[in-house]
Amino acid sequence: MTFTELGVSTMLLGALAAKGHATPTAIQLATIPSALEGRDVLGSAQTGSGKTLAFALPMVQRLTAMAPNNSSRTKRATKALVLVPTRELAAQVGDTIGELVSVLPHGPQVASALRVSVFFGGVSINPQMMGLRGGTDIVVATPGRLLDLINHNALSVGAVQILVLDEADRLLDLGFADELKRIVSMLPATRQNLFFSATFPPAVEKLAKTMLHDPICAAVAVEPDTAPDIHQQAIAVDLAKRTQLLRHLIDSN
Repeated sequence: MTFTELGVSTMLLGALAAKGHATPTAIQLATIPSALEGRDVLGSAQTGSGKTLAFALPMVQRLTAMAPNNSSRTKRATKALVLVPTRELAAQVGDTIGELVSVLPHGPQVASALRVSVFFGGVSINPQMMGLRGGTDIVVATPGRLLDLINHNALSVGAVQILVLDEADRLLDLGFADELKRIVSMLPATRQNLFFSATFPPAVEKLAKTMLHDPICAAVAVEPDTAPDIHQQAIAVDLAKRTQLLRHLIDSN
């Protein structure tokens, strides 16, 4: 199937073509049509499977269809929230969404293009707070920094219509369970949830059951040619010789 057959709009097809995305991946085929309909999605896919576009395409398309005119005098309300575990993934997802948004029409005669903001810790919060003046439509953030911004009254999630959890297993592995619970409690009860995870341990399954309503479920197995080419080796060594062995391994490799 093609992206057109999945229901992707003509405007976004141009952005896909510019980035060399000719045909949908397996996870995109399985989830995009349902996500475009507004259904909750529970997707299992490994890194590199195309899951970012699987939620970014329907999210941008739906927000474009429902967005009112955003003039310079109107503060934007955050309508979509993407939670990720790391700053690296936040930047990557933000870039992908930004590329899609960049092709949307904007100007004095049409609604302004959607605004995308990316937030993560490890950097000063002040520039991020200043960047939120006037509001933003789509937020990509790590949970801790998002709560910091909310606590500073720089951002509200009370109007969010689409929630995405990307790499949910890593979010829980990194200890964000309490932060996720606090964030979800601030969101509207009625919203679309797009939930992606590489694995589904019990904690992730429990979280999915509490968040998702009648989701479409899609699991994509790792294809042999996409599995990482990694050689693993375990070496038993006396404690006193560990540093010596490490030096040898670094020198020889």
